[in-house]
Amino acid sequence: MISSTYRLFVTGFAYLRDHPQVLFALALLIIVPVLFIYTGSQFLEVGRANQDTLGKDRVGLLHDAFASLMRGTRFDFEVAEQELFHIKKLNDDLLDFAIVTKDVRGFTYLVAQEESLVGTQVANPSLYINAALRNDESLVFEFSENGVRYWAGYRTVASETGEMYFLYTLFSLEHIDSRFADRERQAYFSLAFIYCFMLALAYWHIRLTDYRFLFIKAQKANEMKDIFTHMIAHELRSPLTAIRGYAGLLSERLTDATQKEESLRIALSAERLLAIVNDLLDVARIQSGKMSVVPVETDVSPVIVAATTELAVMAKEKNIALKLEGTEVSHIITVDPKRLHQAIVNLVTNAIKYTPQGQISIELKDVYSALEIRVKDTGMGISADDQKKLFAPFFRVAETDVTKITGTGLGMWITKQLIEIMGGTIGVESIKGVGTHIVVTLPKEIRVH
Repeated sequence: MISSTYRLFVTGFAYLRDHPQVLFALALLIIVPVLFIYTGSQFLEVGRANQDTLGKDRVGLLHDAFASLMRGTRFDFEVAEQELFHIKKLNDDLLDFAIVTKDVRGFTYLVAQEESLVGTQVANPSLYINAALRNDESLVFEFSENGVRYWAGYRTVASETGEMYFLYTLFSLEHIDSRFADRERQAYFSLAFIYCFMLALAYWHIRLTDYRFLFIKAQKANEMKDIFTHMIAHELRSPLTAIRGYAGLLSERLTDATQKEESLRIALSAERLLAIVNDLLDVARIQSGKMSVVPVETDVSPVIVAATTELAVMAKEKNIALKLEGTEVSHIITVDPKRLHQAIVNLVTNAIKYTPQGQISIELKDVYSALEIRVKDTGMGISADDQKKLFAPFFRVAETDVTKITGTGLGMWITKQLIEIMGGTIGVESIKGVGTHIVVTLPKEIRVH
C-alpha cells in the first residue's frame, strides 16, 4: 500500500514537472471557485444587511410621518386611522397596525385594524414599555414564525400635555426574502455556470499542455532525425563519390566490352544513390528551414540553357528532342541561380522519365511583372486526381506503365519548396494521354521567403 502510494506520488510529481501548466489548471479549478464563493457570500451578506437596514429605515420613516401627523392634527385618531388604512392598501407587506394609549388601567387600544380590539387592554405590554424608554425613536423587533420573518415596530408619541401614545406596525418580510432568495439562487447558478466554464477551460488547457508536450517531443525527435539524416547522408556521399569515380576510371581502362558495361552500371548506380542522398539532404534542409537562398540579379536564359545541355545526353538516350523557346533573349530577374538550376533540372529530368517518345519544350515568357517558365512534354499525362497530389512528398503516379521508372518521389516536392522559397509559384496543367505542362512563375522583384 505504501509503495503503491509512493509510486503514484512520484508519477504525479513527474507529470507536473513535465506539465507545469497543469498547476495553472488546478488553480482555476480550486482557488478561483473558492474565491468566487467567498466574495459572493460576502456580497450577499452585505446585500442582506443593507436590505434590512433600508427596511428598518422605511419603518422608522413611516413612524416619523405618523408621529408628525398625530401632532399636526392634535391627535385626531380618526384621521390617523384613515391614513393607516390607506397605507395598508398601498403596502401588501403591512399586515397589522394599531395606536395604543397609556392610562391608569395600562395600555389600551385606541385604533386597531381589528375593530374588536379597540378599547381593550394590550395582552403583552412589555415591548410598549421598551418603546416608551426610547422617546421619539422607533423600536423594531424581529421574529420568525413558520419560516417567515416579521418586523414588529413600536414608536412613542408624547403630547404637549404629557400623554403617551404608541404606534404599532407589523410588517411581513416574506416577499422581500423570497425575492432575495431568488437573486441568491441566480447568483449561485451563475457561479455554477462559471465553474463549469472554468472546468471546460481547464480541460482544454490541459489538452493543450499535452499537445505542447507531445509537440516538443516530436520536435526533438524531428531534430534527432535531421541530425541522423545529415550524418548518414554525409557519410554516404564520400564513399559513393569514390565508387562513381573508380567506376569511371575502370570503364576508361577496360577493353572488354562486358566488363566496360558492368563498370558503367556501377557508376550509374552510384550516381542514382548519390542523387537520392542529395534529395534527402535537401529535404532535411527545407524542413529545418536551413535551405540557403542567395537572390541576385540573374539572366534566366543561360541558366535554362545550361540545365538542358546537362540533360541532353539523357534525352538523347530515349530519342526525345529538347526544344528551347524564348532563351534567345535576356530575362533578368532577382533569383538564386543555383537553386533555379536545381529546380529546372528536376522538372526536365522528371519530364524525360515520363515521356516515352516525342519532345520536351522549355518556354520562357514575360507575364506582366513575372517570368513564366513552362516545361511542356508529350508524355503520358497525369489524371486529375494525381494532379492534386503531384507536389506531395514521396508521391509517384500509380500507373502500371511507370513501375520501372526509378525515383524517390521527392523531386517535385523539393522543386515546389525551392520555387516557393524564391517567392514563386508552381502549378500543373495536364491531359491524360496527351502530355503535361509544369508552369513556374517567378516575380521579377525580390520576394524571397
